[in-house]
Amino acid sequence: MIQFVADRHEYHDGALSIRSVTQVLSDAGYIDSRWFTEESRDRGSAVHELCQRYAIGERVDGMGRELSSLEYVNAFALWQWETRAYAIETECIVDNVLNGTRYAGRYDLLAEIDQRNVLLDIKTGSKAKWHIVQMAAYALPVKPHRCSILYLKNDGTYKEERITSQELLWGIDQFKEALR
Repeated sequence: MIQFVADRHEYHDGALSIRSVTQVLSDAGYIDSRWFTEESRDRGSAVHELCQRYAIGERVDGMGRELSSLEYVNAFALWQWETRAYAIETECIVDNVLNGTRYAGRYDLLAEIDQRNVLLDIKTGSKAKWHIVQMAAYALPVKPHRCSILYLKNDGTYKEERITSQELLWGIDQFKEALR
């Protein structure tokens, strides 16, 4: 069974190390981590955890605060309410082989919206082209009806970017190239 080591963002299957989607994209030059600060990484991790907890029905954090009172979580809560999204799975590991190369990753949310499975990735930063490639890598084994990237803002608003079929196919092609 595949294991995720969070502090090192690594995946292992016993003694075997498996490249993550993020590592594949970084190694191929899609992601330039020089622009990421420790603060932005910490914020992103915290927001993901709090949104995951909200998605599965938790409403209060460890300090007694309403999760939806936190700006990024409020944006996620607004999206969930407006779309009537029901969380099927959160923070699930993807373990897949593409063109003979194994990779792993974790998607943020698989939700049911209007009786359709929607794969969702949550971002707290700016839109980047590699987000579609990342989502394509997650979508291959999951096979959702639709994929979206949810950009949460610190003012409690959000922007949902639905990935078109054409964009998803482009992302798959780009990920195949990145795996080489």
